[in-house]
Amino acid sequence: MPRGKTVSDDNLLETILAKSMGGILPPLPRTELEAALKARAREFNEAAHDTFPKALELLEKQESKPPVSVELRGVFRFAHRFDSIERWQEQENLCTEARERLLAGVNFDVVAATMSQGATKELGGKLGLRFLDPLDPVDKVLGQLPTGAVSPVFEVDNGFWCYRIDKKNIGKNMPFAAMPWRAKRILLRKILYEIMDENDPR
Repeated sequence: MPRGKTVSDDNLLETILAKSMGGILPPLPRTELEAALKARAREFNEAAHDTFPKALELLEKQESKPPVSVELRGVFRFAHRFDSIERWQEQENLCTEARERLLAGVNFDVVAATMSQGATKELGGKLGLRFLDPLDPVDKVLGQLPTGAVSPVFEVDNGFWCYRIDKKNIGKNMPFAAMPWRAKRILLRKILYEIMDENDPR
């Protein structure tokens, strides 16, 4: 959003809120929903004009270390949020079966090709480089695993994942401006949380 602009369009806010909740707005009376949307708009505008610039200024003042990154392979089983409990259980069981095959030493290329529904199943499940966000529960677990380890099965919004860590990278200090975009996003989110915690009156 350009600096100086503010969020004021209720339809836009409804779209953003609905998207964040999986396509469904919270079940509130219209007046309460509008009040909640306006409150969120005020919070966002305050952050855009105060908190965000402060966070960027702090990050740009000195060099910092990018988040730990890992090179992953993954097996994915898809489940839609409107699917039955039985369907979700079936997909979790299949992801667990894939994990057990990996732990038994079956080649990842074979397991991915036969059991994954991910887009890279024909590429051995290769997912490329991923910067780990310490505020993300899945990334927090991945960060504790050694190279070569097979992860637990993780339930996500659209199904289940099981990963293997092929490589782990701990970066060196560098200017914030020189970091990859995904690394910048994680560091910015982290410092925003720190600033908000400092300003929390509780």
